[in-house]
Amino acid sequence: MNLFMGLDMQLMLEAVPLLLLIAVVAWLVSLLIENISIVDYSWSLMLLVSAVAYVYQIGFENSLTTVNLMLLLMVALWALRLSAFLILRGRNRVEERRYQAMRKKLSPNFAFRSLINVFLLRAFLIWMLSSLFVVALSGGPNQTWNLWHSLGLALWLIGFAMETLADLQLHRFNQLVVRDSATLSSGLWRYSRHPNYFGECCVWCGWVLFAIPAASAATLPWLLVAPIIMITLLLKVSGISHMERGITERRPDYRQYIETTSAFIPWKPAQKIGTDL
Repeated sequence: MNLFMGLDMQLMLEAVPLLLLIAVVAWLVSLLIENISIVDYSWSLMLLVSAVAYVYQIGFENSLTTVNLMLLLMVALWALRLSAFLILRGRNRVEERRYQAMRKKLSPNFAFRSLINVFLLRAFLIWMLSSLFVVALSGGPNQTWNLWHSLGLALWLIGFAMETLADLQLHRFNQLVVRDSATLSSGLWRYSRHPNYFGECCVWCGWVLFAIPAASAATLPWLLVAPIIMITLLLKVSGISHMERGITERRPDYRQYIETTSAFIPWKPAQKIGTDL
């Protein structure tokens, strides 16, 4: 059975050289600056490049409908905002702990192994995620706006706003706080320990809803691939599971935060904690 049954594989393959080029360039830069955190700055831009490549290959006369232009706008706003924020946050900071641990784990020959285990692996995941855009952009020039597009856009706006506000609140808090043991528990962070991740999940689910009118019976299952990958990463791999591993040792007050605050979905806290900013 063809793993990519229903998808336009020729269209998907068009993005591969671009993703590989960006991955290799990012890898070379990481060797120069001795910091592989740069992979986080580039992944959202790689998704944007994939979407633009698909539009180019489909042909502007067939792909630049109101629906597809809105999709490209959503992808561009999300990608540029996320990349700019991560660059701003990462200025003058040492390599993240998870990448420091990875550097030790992949040594010796870390330089070459990081290309495969970090940058090319990330490029492959992004390529798989971009299958959502292949489906969404395949509606043809006669596709018109309908309820699914409105619902998808509404959910995307909620997620984008929540992710942006949560990131800004955390960034401001990290600039003001003096001790590493302090935990942000106000604003959106009062209702979820990871509101930025919840917002990211809403963004991807919004794109899924937006893509439903363009899907066929064969491609409809592919709409679930991207959100499943993202939710797994956010909850179990590089997101919540990784972020909270050993955090109570570094931040003693985080234990109470865990006991009173929802991990992911925003919800009323069990009790008032922390100090509002």
